[in-house]
Amino acid sequence: MQPGLRGATLMQNTAKGIPMTIDMHAHFVPEPMAEVLRKRRDAPWIEAMPGGTERIHLPVGALEFGDDYSDMAGRIAFMDERGVDRQVLSFPGLFGLDSRPATEAAPLLSLFNDEVAAVSRTCPDRFTGLAALPFADMDRAVAELRRGCTELGLAGAILPNNAFLTIAEAEKLRPLFEAGNELGVHFFIHPGRRPDQVPAAGDAVPASPFADLVFARQALDVQASVAHATATLLFSDFLDDYSNVTVHMANLGGTLPMVIERMEHVAETRGIEGDRPMSRTKRLHVDCSSLGARSLELAISIFGADRIVMGTDCPIFSTDWTLAAIRDARIDDTDRHAILHGNAERLLEL
Repeated sequence: MQPGLRGATLMQNTAKGIPMTIDMHAHFVPEPMAEVLRKRRDAPWIEAMPGGTERIHLPVGALEFGDDYSDMAGRIAFMDERGVDRQVLSFPGLFGLDSRPATEAAPLLSLFNDEVAAVSRTCPDRFTGLAALPFADMDRAVAELRRGCTELGLAGAILPNNAFLTIAEAEKLRPLFEAGNELGVHFFIHPGRRPDQVPAAGDAVPASPFADLVFARQALDVQASVAHATATLLFSDFLDDYSNVTVHMANLGGTLPMVIERMEHVAETRGIEGDRPMSRTKRLHVDCSSLGARSLELAISIFGADRIVMGTDCPIFSTDWTLAAIRDARIDDTDRHAILHGNAERLLEL
C-alpha cells in the first residue's frame, strides 16, 4: 500500500459548480515494477542519469521517468489541483513490455495488474484499473484478462494499436474479445507494438527529437497508425459479435477524422458496395489525449460528442493541455460535460 493513499476520497467538484471530470487515458508504473525495470538492459529499462534523474528506454527512443508514474498519493494531489475526479489507469503501451516474449513479460504484467488493482481497491472513487496482457501468448493473455477482471476487479485491458492495423492481424485477438464479451469488459486501444514488431535486444537507440524533425514525424506516424486501427474496427465486421464489449481508441482516432470524407468520396466515386464510412462512426469511442481544441471540434463533427471521452496521457503528456482544449473548443456545455464525464460514466457503468 502506498503511503497517503488510504482514505483519499472523491473531490466534490460538482458542489463547487465544476463538472465532474474522468480521465480515461492515464498511466501508472508501480514502484515494485519500476525497481525491476531499473535492473533490465532490454527495452523497457530505466537508466539513472546525472543529477539524480532517470529516463526509460522504449523499443524506439526514450522518455524522462519520474515519481509521477508511481506516486499515487502525489497523483491524487495533482488531480485535485486540476479538478480531475477519476483516472482510468493502464500500463504505458509505448513501453512495449506487453509485446515481449511471454516468459519475460507475463510475471511483470501480473505484478502490474496486482498493483493497479490494489490502488483501485484503496481509492475506488478515484481510480479504475485496466489489465496489461502478455500478447505473445494468447492463451496466457486470455487467462490474465480473466484473472484481472474476475479476481482483481479490473474493468478491462489495454490493447496494442498495431494489433489492429489490418483485419488479418485483428483476427488473432478474437479469443481475447470472446473472453471479454463473456466478462463484459472495456478495451482501451493505445499506440503499441505487436510481438512480431519488437526490436532485438540492443537494437533500440534513442533518437534526437530534432534530427530530421523526428518529433514531428513520430507524431504523424503514431496518428496514422491509430487511424489504421480505428478504420479496421469501424469499417469491418470485427466488433459485430461482441456487443458486451466497449472499446475506445486513443488520440481521437488518429488522422481518420481528417480523411474520412475522402474515404466517403472514394467509396462513392468507385462504386464500392456496403455501408459508407460516415455511417459507421458510432461503433466505438475515442479519447482526446494530447490533441487541441480544433482537433476536438473536427472529431465531434465526425464521431459526435457522445462518442468522445476525456483522456490526457498523464503523466507523459499535459493534463492542463487537454483540459484547456475541452474548455476552449467551440462546443456547448452539454457536449462539454458529455466529454468530461458523461460518456465515461456510461462506458464504465459508474
